[in-house]
Amino acid sequence: MAASPHVWILWRSRKGDLDQMLSLVKAVGWTHEIKPLEFRGPGIPALAPLLLAAGSDPLTAPWPDVVMCAEALPSIIARHLKQKSGGRLKTVCIGRPAGTPDAFDLVITTPQYRIPSANNVVELSLPLVAPRVENPQPPHQLVKHRPLIAVLVGGASFPDRLDGPTAKQLIHDVRPYTERLGGTMTVLTSPRTGADAIAALGAEVKAPHRLHVFGQGENQYHSLLAAADQIIVTSDSVSMVADGLETGKPICVYRLPQSLGLQWTIARWLYTQAIEQHSRFLRPIRWLFDAGVFEAPADRRLLFEGLVSERRIGWFGGEQPKPQSDAGAHNLARAAECLRALFS
Repeated sequence: MAASPHVWILWRSRKGDLDQMLSLVKAVGWTHEIKPLEFRGPGIPALAPLLLAAGSDPLTAPWPDVVMCAEALPSIIARHLKQKSGGRLKTVCIGRPAGTPDAFDLVITTPQYRIPSANNVVELSLPLVAPRVENPQPPHQLVKHRPLIAVLVGGASFPDRLDGPTAKQLIHDVRPYTERLGGTMTVLTSPRTGADAIAALGAEVKAPHRLHVFGQGENQYHSLLAAADQIIVTSDSVSMVADGLETGKPICVYRLPQSLGLQWTIARWLYTQAIEQHSRFLRPIRWLFDAGVFEAPADRRLLFEGLVSERRIGWFGGEQPKPQSDAGAHNLARAAECLRALFS
C-alpha cells in the first residue's frame, strides 16, 4: 500500500453527502477520486449493481485502498467492489448503509439513523462539516436593518413536506418574527427546493427582505452564514443545521409538516422490533433489512431533539440558546482518527 491511501468517493446526487466525504478525506490528507454514479429503474438497494446506468464512472481495477459512500444504492456498490477486490479494499459509509453495517469496515453515522452500537460504528452528534473559513468578506454586511435573519430553505425529504403552501406559511411565520426584532430576513433556497416552493417564496418575500434562489447568480450560502445574526433552517436538512452551528450563532429549526403514512409507520415499527430489540419472531424481517431489501426511514428529529436538549439549538418559536461552535471540529477530528485507524 502507498504511503497515502487512495480513496474512491462513490457519489450519487446529494451535495451534502459529497461535502461530508470530501471533508473527511481532506482531513486525513489522502488522495481521492470522485466517482459519480447514476441508477435507473426502481430504487431497490439490493439490486444496485444491476441498476447502474451507463453514465456512471467506470468501477474497475486497479482498486483503491478505500471506497467511501453515502446513501443506500452506492453503499451496496461499495460492498460489491470489496467482494470484487478479494476483500483487500476498505469500505467506509457516511450516514447509514443499506443492509447490515457489519459489511463495512467503518460506518460514521448520526442519531437519526438509529444504527445499533458496534465496534465498526461511530456515532457523531452532527454530520461532518469543513473547517470554518476565517475572516470572510460577506456582501450581506451592507444590510441596514439588523438583526439579519438567514432563512435556509431545503426541500421535500420524506417524511418532511416542503411544497408551495408550506413555503408560504414559512414566510408568514418568520416575517413577523423578523419585523418584531426590527431586522431583515434573507431567504436562501437550496438545490433541492422545488419549483412550487420557489414560486411561493418569490410571491411572499418583499423588500426590504430578500430572496436568493440557488443557481441564479453567485452562490450566497457561505457569505450569508458569515453575515447572519441568527439562522433558521427548515427541518429537512441536517447538514445545513451543522453548517449553521459551525458559525457559533443562534440557530433554530423550523418544523415542516410531515406526511408519515402507513408505510413509514410500519417500517419504523419493524426496524425497532427486528433490529433494535432483536425480536426472534421477526428474524426473517431482520434478514430483509440486512440484505438491503428493506430500508428504515431516517428520523431527523431524533438528532434535533438531542441538540435542543443540549441547548445547542432551538425550535423556531421556542427558546434559542447561543450554541458553541466546537462540535463540528471535534466530530471531524474523531472521524479522521477512526479512518486512519483502519490502516494503523
